[in-house]
Amino acid sequence: MNSFKERLHVKSKMEGIFTKSYVKIDCPPFELKHKTIPEAIKYYSETKGDGESIIFVSTDGSRDVVTWSELYQKSCKVAKSLINLGIRRKEIIAINLRCCPQWLYATFGVMMAGAIPVSITFTYTDGTDLITLMEKLEKCSLLILDPGLESINWNILRKLLDDYKADSKVQSKKMPYLRHVLGVAFDRETDASTVKDFRDLLEEDYPDIELPEIDPNEFSGLFQTSGSTGVPKLVAHVHKSLMKLAESHTFESLEDKFIQFNDRPFNWGGGYPSSVLTGQTRVTFSEFCDPPKDRISFMIEVIERERCSMVFALPPLMHELIKRQDNLPDDWPVEAILTAGQPLTSWLAACVGKACKYLLCIYGGTECVGVTEAKITDPNDFVEFGCGKAVNYPGLEVKIVDENGEIVPVSHRGEIYVRSELMFKEYFNDPEKTKAVKTPDEWYKTDDIGRMTEHGQFFVEGRKSNMIISGGFNVAPEILENVMKTFPGIDLVVIVPVPDDVYYQVLCACMIRKQGFKVAETDVQTYCREYHANKPGLFTVLPKFYMFFEKFPETRSGKTHRKELERLALQRFGPSEDICLN
Repeated sequence: MNSFKERLHVKSKMEGIFTKSYVKIDCPPFELKHKTIPEAIKYYSETKGDGESIIFVSTDGSRDVVTWSELYQKSCKVAKSLINLGIRRKEIIAINLRCCPQWLYATFGVMMAGAIPVSITFTYTDGTDLITLMEKLEKCSLLILDPGLESINWNILRKLLDDYKADSKVQSKKMPYLRHVLGVAFDRETDASTVKDFRDLLEEDYPDIELPEIDPNEFSGLFQTSGSTGVPKLVAHVHKSLMKLAESHTFESLEDKFIQFNDRPFNWGGGYPSSVLTGQTRVTFSEFCDPPKDRISFMIEVIERERCSMVFALPPLMHELIKRQDNLPDDWPVEAILTAGQPLTSWLAACVGKACKYLLCIYGGTECVGVTEAKITDPNDFVEFGCGKAVNYPGLEVKIVDENGEIVPVSHRGEIYVRSELMFKEYFNDPEKTKAVKTPDEWYKTDDIGRMTEHGQFFVEGRKSNMIISGGFNVAPEILENVMKTFPGIDLVVIVPVPDDVYYQVLCACMIRKQGFKVAETDVQTYCREYHANKPGLFTVLPKFYMFFEKFPETRSGKTHRKELERLALQRFGPSEDICLN
């Protein structure tokens, strides 16, 4: 944008009217009180002391509270014990734990030791996905894990270890950099008696070990993207960017006036315990207890008992709250519902009323954190797929561009680009993928298609790539297509989205049978469920609908016409009202 055009744009902006789909937030910068996450945790330990930081509730009625002082002190103990083990600065520490207090002490203790935490998952029984991930991490010297449901994690890992000892030292030809393994809740694993217990680190005392000073520009952690399968991209954020998010007061949802209920896993962006950076109390579920018979009823009971004033809810929970809102108690404590992860439909905005006083919809991502925010106080005023205005963060820039990267006029569709101090640093150990999504002048290409109005309102309406958004998850259809092609009798598979009021999109599997095979829809459904049960982390979303074809429609170039298949799926399974597919 040249200076003349920029002056014209600024003039229009001052008058409240935009002509180009570009916004830059022009407000004064602010000074950070705490430049790193350990600094913030120490501060809240000193100012909030025995106050409740994170509350873990269980189905047996128990309530495990981590106080602010306990969080800091135990994280420090873990940090010193890790240094004593020989963990070096900037090494990677992999954490594979269900939500529990030990996850907190491990993650923040690793940071305090100057190492880099990353939450990981692995599911293949032969361990190939774990080996591939460890190769990507390169310098992963320590793995902290729990046995997993029915010992699935331990059964996978122990096949890959050539030796493991009571002092935590391990050897593995397949993961040569891995030197240590620590276990959480291994009490019942009789064949894991020589796995060092993570709790030992909380009992050890090394007063002579000094914790290193952390540089604000060092990696604070690696965050997995919410993809559907495979080795996920590892999004690297630095301490300074996360602390700027926490202290900017940009998002109302981060204010410590709220007690937030959030049952999402800590290892996902939406479930990450960012509350410890802002002084907010969070209520969550302990994942080391029997699951509730009725999860929604249990959530409602916990929210009421703990007097949670904010609830982080993905569409399935919002849908249930809408259905049950007439039966919610008169003293229902929820002031706000916070949601993110997919474009919001007007049907879901109906939660405003008895379920909450207002709805906060944040648009962003693991890479770019928060970009826009909409506060909905009246569902009748909500416009489909609206995600509000750019958040009031100093220097934040958002623009809509065409295929040539040129800014489009207002109300025209294009790809959303973002640039701000809150963005990720890189995809760890993946310069090619980093270069693919970051321009030389630091614009992040979101892959989202949207538009901006003359008043600065943003609408997100889909993905530029084939990525499908379903229930807050990004689903790469090609992955599921490759899996389903392994089914006997199936020749070709194409996965397309179908609009849905709750999940935004659900999956439809379009298939061609192999010659001579008689395959029914129920056969494919059963196959997908059984395959998913055998490898539960392979893909997060299964098809809801199935269609068979003799031949797929083709484009002029002879390629499979995905948009035409999408239109046919919509015609058969979609809502009755007309929906325009662009």
